[in-house]
Formats: sequence, structure tokens, C-alpha cells
Amino acid sequence: MLARDCWLQFFNRKGINMRYTPVTKKSLFSAAVCALLAAAPAKATIYDEAVSGDLSNDPAAPTALTLTPGLNSVIGTVAGFPQFGGTDPQDWVSFTIPTGFVMVSYVNARYNSADDQGFTGFQFGSSFSGDPFMAISYAGYAHFGFAATNPDKNPVAASTVGLNLLPLMADPSFAPGTTGFTPPLAAGTYTFLIQQGDPVTTGYQFNMTVRSVSVPEPGSSLCLLGMGGLAILALRRRLGYLDRRIR
Repeated sequence: MLARDCWLQFFNRKGINMRYTPVTKKSLFSAAVCALLAAAPAKATIYDEAVSGDLSNDPAAPTALTLTPGLNSVIGTVAGFPQFGGTDPQDWVSFTIPTGFVMVSYVNARYNSADDQGFTGFQFGSSFSGDPFMAISYAGYAHFGFAATNPDKNPVAASTVGLNLLPLMADPSFAPGTTGFTPPLAAGTYTFLIQQGDPVTTGYQFNMTVRSVSVPEPGSSLCLLGMGGLAILALRRRLGYLDRRIR
């Protein structure tokens, strides 16, 4: 039973015609900036409870969200089970990953609470069935927070803030008793639970990164290709100058 909760190629300057050097440096710098911009995924807050209201409390009817390429953020709060004096123990949300894309990360980007940990887990499908307090109901799960204990029966408290939880949730020694899965998450719909059992307000942010199955880093290929072209151009200019000097 679960617990509560640019590459850059630098050329040897010797023998370079300095008349060409400023152009080459400028071109390579532009390409480097392009690569850095390409490596940074597009960002979008797809749901913020402070703006859009409380996420669903019903596992059979979670808040349905479709992820977009790049970084997707969900921000909210949970505040404990009523029998313990709380008011809002669970947020249920289903994430749909479009065809041709995969979700490569589920990062606990922020955690703000008087309690040291919360709980999150997911199941395949657009709604959650089974007992949410039993490990077998989940494909993967994890406690998250500034001093989270994973797994429950082998306590080693550690912060999960900034960590991608997907590989941990997929590890049977980290999340024992689950049905299991293999990251990244393929196209489809998955229902996630975010939970705080104790009667304390717990603020959280989870970031999901989505990328194309055919392009490891969205947009980076064109920039890298451009960088390669600029590097070749710079080399040709240098060789052309040396050729003219030799003749």
C-alpha cells in the first residue's frame, strides 16, 4: 500500500588573412546564438490554478490538457484530506501527447510546503480506475518535495526539486509494485495524480517536455547545419587565401 501522500570548430589563426577574420567570427557567433536558441525549448504554462481555477478532484473526470512541443508547465496547490483537517488533497489531470511526439521529462520544478513531501503517480488512459492508494493502480509513481522518501520501505530522504521524475517512476526498485512503463511516454493520454495528504497547503509546479520522435532537439538541426555551412565557408575562405598566397 502506498504511503499518504555547438559544437564550434575553432581554426588556427596562424596564416589567416585578418581581412576575412571579422566576417568569420561574426558568422560563427550568429550560428552559436542560433544553436542556443534552438536548444532552449518553447515554454508555455498550460494550466495555472491561480488563473484558471482548481484542477479536478475526480479521478474519473480529470482536467484534460493537451501538451505542446517544448516545455509545458502545470502550477497548482493541494492541501490535505478532509478527515485530517485538509480541504483539497488531490489534483487529477490527464495529459494528451500528440501523435508524432513523446514526453521526455516530468520535472518537479517547484515545491513549497510545510510538509516535506507529496505524492504523484500516473496511469495509462484518460481517466483513473482502481484504488489510488495501491501501487498496482499506477504505471509509475514517486514522492516529491524537498525531503521526499522513495521508495517507502527504504527511506532515504532527498529533494526532488529540479529532477526529472520519469526515469525514477519507471524504476521498479524506486516505485515497487507498479504495472511499469518505459520512458519516454509515447503519444497517447495519461492520467496523473498530484497529492498532499497532510492538512498543509502545498504549492507545486511540474514541467513536461515534449519533442518530436524524429527530431531529438526541436529546431537544432537547421542551426547546426547552418553552423557547419558557416564553418566550411570560413575554411574555404582561409584555404582560398592561402592558395592565392602560394601562387
